[in-house]
Amino acid sequence: MLQVREKLNHQSTVIMFTGRFDRQSTIGIGDLILGTKDMKCQNIILDFMGITGIDSVGLGLLYLWYHKLQPQHIGLSIVGPSPNVRAALEGCHLPDCVPVYASEHEAVRQEAYC
Repeated sequence: MLQVREKLNHQSTVIMFTGRFDRQSTIGIGDLILGTKDMKCQNIILDFMGITGIDSVGLGLLYLWYHKLQPQHIGLSIVGPSPNVRAALEGCHLPDCVPVYASEHEAVRQEAYC
């Protein structure tokens, strides 16, 4: 089961996840991610520090959300993935379009310059 918490940080929305990011657990999460554009935030930071695994559906959703947010000029980034999750992200070249940072502080600082 995926646990989700949300917080506002400057002009970013930080969404923290705990558990597996997969087909079963991500049902309905897209509404939360895409709904933040109505809150006038400029960046969505996905905190993956608590993610224990990710499957191809989870990876596909990240690409989908990126492409749906891009026309509204809303940035999407990921922070703190474990080495295994980072390897999965890099294996499908997700960091080429969705930046991956070590910490939330680094993501907020970098997104402020965009």
